[in-house]
Amino acid sequence: MRSKCVAFLGIALLLTVGCSNESALTPAAIDVGGGDEGKHIAGLVDRMSDQSSMASMKASFATGTSLNSQAARQYAKYRYDLKGQVTVNDSTATATIGMEPHAGGKMVEKPWTFVKEGTAWKIKSAPLP
Repeated sequence: MRSKCVAFLGIALLLTVGCSNESALTPAAIDVGGGDEGKHIAGLVDRMSDQSSMASMKASFATGTSLNSQAARQYAKYRYDLKGQVTVNDSTATATIGMEPHAGGKMVEKPWTFVKEGTAWKIKSAPLP
């Protein structure tokens, strides 16, 4: 009887964890607003959580945006999520970004601005909590 309970719990756990489809929640799969441009911006925000080097982080920011190593360390402390819809207006865009410390803590939302440089979207302004 006990082995049946353990097996049942194991199957339930696998169904709960193993069947989740995170790819369905990727920026390309959900309506983030702003059409294809909004999807590119959502991807940019998503990649901010994974930036591991100063060069890759700096490449996410618009030309002329000051990003020194101290600022990069501050950005690296958070996980970033798009909250709500991206609003695109020609070559500029705005979105509300949720920031949650990797070390734990409360998520804070701030408005970020983006600018299109050539064919790529870049972060123009990204205030931290």
